[in-house]
Formats: sequence, C-alpha cells, structure tokens
Amino acid sequence: MNKKRIKIPAAQVRTRAEMETLAGEIAEMKNRQRAHSAEMDAGLNEIRKRYAAILGGLDEQIAARMELAREWAEANLAEFGAAKSLELTHAVIGYRTGQPQLKTLTGWTWERVLEKLASLPGAGELVRTKVEVNKQQILAERGESGRGAAARNGGARGAGRDVFRRSKTERRRRAGTAGGVNGAEVWPWPSRCVRVRAA
Repeated sequence: MNKKRIKIPAAQVRTRAEMETLAGEIAEMKNRQRAHSAEMDAGLNEIRKRYAAILGGLDEQIAARMELAREWAEANLAEFGAAKSLELTHAVIGYRTGQPQLKTLTGWTWERVLEKLASLPGAGELVRTKVEVNKQQILAERGESGRGAAARNGGARGAGRDVFRRSKTERRRRAGTAGGVNGAEVWPWPSRCVRVRAA
C-alpha cells in the first residue's frame, strides 16, 4: 500500500481580474454565512421561547418539592443513620458534610431576621452588637479636662495638627505669574510654613 501523500498544488491568483473574481466569491460566501447565522439565531430564539415557560414551570415545581423533601428530611434525621444518606427507589437523598451555613427562610431578609430576633424575649444572645472605640468622640473631647486624660489612660491620644502653608498660587503671584484663585486674594505667608498645634 502506497502511503505517499498526494500534494495538490495550491491555486494561485495571477491577474487583477482573477483577484476581483476571488474577492467577489469571498464577499458572497461571507454574506451567505451571515444570513445562515441570523437564521440559526432566530431559530434558537424561537426554540428557547417555546421551551422557556415549560422549563420555568418545571423549575418551580421541582423547587417546591425539594423544599418538601428537605422539611421531611430535617424532621426524620433518624432515617438517615450515620451515613447521612438514604437510598430510595428513585433516588439517593442525604446531606453533604461540610461547613454549616445559615440562610434565611423563603421571603425573609437578614434585616427582617434581626428585627424579629431583637423583639423576641430570650433571643438576646442571637443578636451580636459590635463594640468599638468612638474615635470621633475622643477627638471632640480631647481638650476637656479629665476627658483627654481618660482617653490617654485608655491608650489613645489626639495626634492631629492644623498646618498653615503658602500655596503654589501665592508663589506664582509673587513671581508675577498668577493672581488669586477664582478672584480670591492670596495672602503672602512667610517663606517657612507656620504650624499651629490644635487646641
């Protein structure tokens, strides 16, 4: 059996007329390709529309039955045994072992859960309150006698400083290149920045 490959010489374009013909063929093929793609997309969209309602209805029915199955499973944990699975005629049902997750009930939001738990007697431990340092209050009271010392004893201190500085616009104005900003007068500060400690 002869396994030599037969080489077919590649077609060549030799003249401008042949190039015009070739370009026309490519353009015509591309137009047909676009037309077939559009026809295919239209057909797929029609099929999707035809089955969307059927599939959506089945999704809803499955979700409702899965919820019933979950409720039964939670009420009958003893049926599962140590394997956490139960073999039925049509399916194997069970629990995946993993990190427990908390989810809201259908129609509930975490804000609604928080409001409900906060209103229930004896559910205080189920609501967490974040305790943090009130930094704004410490800064507001840092000059008051006793309050600043209390913050320092607690390990905090006010550390901010107000700084006056000469602006670039002022330097340009003094050099004769610019005036005030938006018509405002720019005062000539000393060449060194003046720092004023906040009270």
